[in-house]
Amino acid sequence: MRGKYLPKRRLEELDRILSAKDKAILCSLQNCRYLTTGQIWRLHYIDCVNPTAGQRAANWGTAKLRSYGLIEILDRRVGGVRAGSAAYVFTLTESGFYFLNLNNPDFAPRKRTIEPSLNFMKHTLEVSEAYVKLIEICEEQQIKLVKTEMEPECWRPYTNEDGKIASMKPDMYAITVNGRFEDSWFIEVDMGTQSPSVLLDKCRRYLHYFRSGIEQNKNGVFPLVVWIVQNESRLEKLWQYINDCREIPESYKSIFTIILPEQFETLISGGVEALTKGDKTNETN
Repeated sequence: MRGKYLPKRRLEELDRILSAKDKAILCSLQNCRYLTTGQIWRLHYIDCVNPTAGQRAANWGTAKLRSYGLIEILDRRVGGVRAGSAAYVFTLTESGFYFLNLNNPDFAPRKRTIEPSLNFMKHTLEVSEAYVKLIEICEEQQIKLVKTEMEPECWRPYTNEDGKIASMKPDMYAITVNGRFEDSWFIEVDMGTQSPSVLLDKCRRYLHYFRSGIEQNKNGVFPLVVWIVQNESRLEKLWQYINDCREIPESYKSIFTIILPEQFETLISGGVEALTKGDKTNETN
């Protein structure tokens, strides 16, 4: 279905026959760009009696949407052929985007998509995993997930210190409410492939955006910038990069925190205070 749109009449027919769950899957793919079968199961079929039934239901649901021409499987897999259907990576077709924008008079057809690079796909899927995990954490811990924005919706334009138009580009933005506390988060997923100079440039952009006051004037607070890294070595190195950077004053380093994937739940449910109890790896000094 790449490069081709289903007729509007056919899309209107599908709008009548697709279930709410079918449409929710399409919306999730629009938000995240790419999702694996397992992630679709955890988002939309977790109410099945067991994981096997959930995976089968996800396989059936995605097969149906593929048959309608609304989603497609990427040529690349995650985990290799031996991972079976769990290795499939799904994305919307052009018709899928058109379907979700049937009632949007400003919708413009997308440029034809090409197969993403392996690194780009892996990073996007890790961001999707953070999104899925955030939803799971909030459901399990009875935390209210007020808002989530994925890129490019979560990007923030601003004027930098040189007077030029710039853009802050987090991987995800979220607001959660836990009891009496509302927390805002800018989430960055690091795959360990970017150089120190690239990471520090992004940290500087966060600092410049913080100093602009745009976010604080709009929402009252500046979100905590959360870097999710893959191992302790990368965590320690990123803290070292930030601590050694003279352009980031000591008083501003508290806008950043760096965690491992397994610390995400602790951070969301208990904040930085819970994260740093007995854990000196997250201290900036």
